Amino acid sequence: MKKILTALLLLSVFTALPAETDPATLLVRCDDIGMCHAVNVAAQELAETGIPLNYSIMFVCPWYQEAVAMLKDYENVCFGIHLTMNSEWKNFRWGPCAVGADVSSLADEDGYFYPRMDLAYAAKPSLSEIETELRAQIERARRSGLDVKYCDTHMSTLDSRQDIHQIVVRLAEEYGLIFSEFVSDQRMDGMYSQAPGKKGESLYKQLERIEREGVNLLVCHIGKTGPEMDALIDMNPSGPLNMSLHRESELKVLKSKNFRKKIESNTIRLSTYAAEYENKQGLK
Repeated sequence: MKKILTALLLLSVFTALPAETDPATLLVRCDDIGMCHAVNVAAQELAETGIPLNYSIMFVCPWYQEAVAMLKDYENVCFGIHLTMNSEWKNFRWGPCAVGADVSSLADEDGYFYPRMDLAYAAKPSLSEIETELRAQIERARRSGLDVKYCDTHMSTLDSRQDIHQIVVRLAEEYGLIFSEFVSDQRMDGMYSQAPGKKGESLYKQLERIEREGVNLLVCHIGKTGPEMDALIDMNPSGPLNMSLHRESELKVLKSKNFRKKIESNTIRLSTYAAEYENKQGLK
């Protein structure tokens, strides 16, 4: 009860700024929750701060059940489904969760999703199999008991082809999920490409010039260094080396007093997909 009351108090501080301050609106979204234990621990640590957050959970991954158990009671977190058709880590792979269905065009010969978009497309994935798999992920999320409000996509495979993208949009509407791109108006550069020691400085500069109109989106990737995450190697050429250091650095920035000070000094209102979707619906 103390945890919930603290979260609600902080929510009121961050979401109820006086109208005359003309605050900018920011969604802080953390992707890949449920991927592994180190990510789940980081997600819980950040949730403990009480700031409004959006957590995109990978329900295809082996640690999603732990994520649900650890995070379900945090009232300051809006939960979403991180729809997935890639498995990008060397020696740590996952595959489709459409149990009993033929979704073989989505997986390699060992039954894992392809690590990169180009490889997934080269396999000529069946549109009907993509729909079957995405339905299975959504249904698994619904069975988890978590109150999922929105959905988004992992990497770019589900976004870069219009015929595939339309499946995602249609399923979101069918299942009553908020599709993330319909809420945020602009996406910030974020911290992903910055060196671990430069992430805070880069983000704070972005916050100083944040857009005052519409809804801003900051996508983050958090985790904890240690034997589990230190061993992960991204098989995508664009993936940063020493990923565990990158993810823990993003966690430290978001947990820091400096981040909260920058939010306050730049008159930024942290929010959630659910709250901003309601706001946009009210403007129609």
